[in-house]
Amino acid sequence: MEILVIESNEALRAAVSARLTADGYSPIAVETGTDALRLLDSPRFESVLLDWQLSDMAGVSVLREMRTRALDTPVMILSSRGSVADRVLALDSGADDYLLKPFHMDECMARVRRMVRTYRRRTPPSSGSGLHCIADLTVDTNRHVATRGGKKLLLSAKECAILELFAQHAGDTLSREEIEQHVSPEGADSAVIPVYIHYLRKKVDDGFPVKLLRTVRKQGYVLTGTQ
Repeated sequence: MEILVIESNEALRAAVSARLTADGYSPIAVETGTDALRLLDSPRFESVLLDWQLSDMAGVSVLREMRTRALDTPVMILSSRGSVADRVLALDSGADDYLLKPFHMDECMARVRRMVRTYRRRTPPSSGSGLHCIADLTVDTNRHVATRGGKKLLLSAKECAILELFAQHAGDTLSREEIEQHVSPEGADSAVIPVYIHYLRKKVDDGFPVKLLRTVRKQGYVLTGTQ
């Protein structure tokens, strides 16, 4: 698989592509969101590096369209906009990471490696259906798709990985450390898990009378359909 680089600055696009190639990846580089969305019709990419300010549309618009299409490829936003509001907007729109320009190429590649590891650790297709049903929530760990009440949930790659872990262990309480070890075993930081749980809970439970993703005091979190 390949890494998609969507960057309006020609020099930066070339530099990132050259470093990805040197590090053993196969980059595909485009300048506009329109070109990117054409390429994103097929799930061929392991990660996406996405410029916030493209010439034809905002990078966040490309990101939202990806999630609307249920594409769960990890996405890192590249942006010169460093406000908390901008970072929150990117994360709420489905970004997995946010790197502020100008950046050091070594840091960029470290973040790419982390995203690729997350993507590759997804449960591989098995002979079974991979379907897990918890009340009206269905999680397909083969296709990396989740629905609730028949409505598809728009999840980031990390949110999807966490929900799949919960689905595979439905009814079991998982600690922050167990969750982080599953999605990022190297350099784990369990302090970020409540943030992802917050976003995931909004997508799984908001608007539904029965809340499935619950906090277990001093222990962790559990996904369950029982009262």
